[in-house]
Amino acid sequence: MRSTTSARAASVLVLVLGLLLACALTAQAASTGGWALTVTRHYGAPDQASGYSAVVAPSPTDVWALGGTNPGGGGAPAALHWNGAHWRSWPLPAGLTGFIGDASAPSARDIWAVSYSAGYALHWNGTRWSVAKRWHQHDVLTGVTALSPADVWVFGTSTDGVRGMGTWHFDGRSWARVPGRAKQIYRASAVSARDIWAVAATRRGGFVEHYDGHAWRYVGTGRMLVNASLDDVLAVSRRSVWVVGNLRVHNAEGQLVVAHFDGRRWTRTLTSRHADTGRLAPDGSGGVWITADAGGARMEALIGHLAHGCKLTWSTLRQGLGSGVSDIAAGGRTRTVWLSGGFLTRAGGDAAIWSHGRLGRPRGARDARDRQLTRRSDLLILRSWRLDLAAVLWPSQPPEIT
Repeated sequence: MRSTTSARAASVLVLVLGLLLACALTAQAASTGGWALTVTRHYGAPDQASGYSAVVAPSPTDVWALGGTNPGGGGAPAALHWNGAHWRSWPLPAGLTGFIGDASAPSARDIWAVSYSAGYALHWNGTRWSVAKRWHQHDVLTGVTALSPADVWVFGTSTDGVRGMGTWHFDGRSWARVPGRAKQIYRASAVSARDIWAVAATRRGGFVEHYDGHAWRYVGTGRMLVNASLDDVLAVSRRSVWVVGNLRVHNAEGQLVVAHFDGRRWTRTLTSRHADTGRLAPDGSGGVWITADAGGARMEALIGHLAHGCKLTWSTLRQGLGSGVSDIAAGGRTRTVWLSGGFLTRAGGDAAIWSHGRLGRPRGARDARDRQLTRRSDLLILRSWRLDLAAVLWPSQPPEIT
């Protein structure tokens, strides 16, 4: 009996030590960064701010960054494509205004994107971008979740519960507005056509919804997300759903909160950070990546990593006169992770993509202009450009700039 007990104790000890070692290595990797500025672009006049609000990676050699310029007026959308070796600017349909706020990629030949405030949805068919839908009312579109060319959801409600375009569905032939509780959805994430999770909002706070193939229904989370504003949801499987947001406090960003559903119950990680949360992406090992913005005078981008059974760790991105990230995407087999955002310059603001992990591109692919931009740390901060950049990166709820 004693030997059996000792063997069990030894096995438990090995498991515990293994978990502690894994967490220690994860924390070290996250805290030391490993993020590299991969490419920068400027769109529009020199004094305008540019940014990438969305990034999707349907394959390691097929990555799209979408965003735009000058949200204060007269802006235009922009698209950039990575083919595994080079970045290339890609033309969008002529005559479009506004900037791209979100994108979804079921496959490399089926990518959807929505303009935040100009009232249109775009589709990539593997050859070109086209306008899939124009709304006469130019109101807010905050998210898009596509499962196939004949199953696309578009959402239009801000995180503070202000309704824009509401929720729409495309079945491959026509677009239809979805009534009921679905009209409050901000963003969604799909496991399958019959298993879609969403974060929704009212003026009193955020909540979670689920679609079972027939109807959207409220999902109870107990006390986990009471008084929280929810920014994103990531549905990895039926037994792994993540949501992220902030506790609501008067006139300020509350504590950042991450919640996870394992198929039976919700658990919560409440952090001490008061940062505006952004997006989620899977790490491929049961954990999750999180983007956030420190805001205020620091204007730093934060990237969090929460591994299974470990503590949430953070790394900071500082570029130019201040930087921010909005979206994050995992690149499949290469374990590359991509960040979209931008940073401030003396003239205005530039759009940027950062990466973590192996890219598989030839050495020296970054051009001289990109290297020069990374050294602009001694320039004076201009308040108006910070406001423009913030509006590009966080169109649904720009952080307060003081």
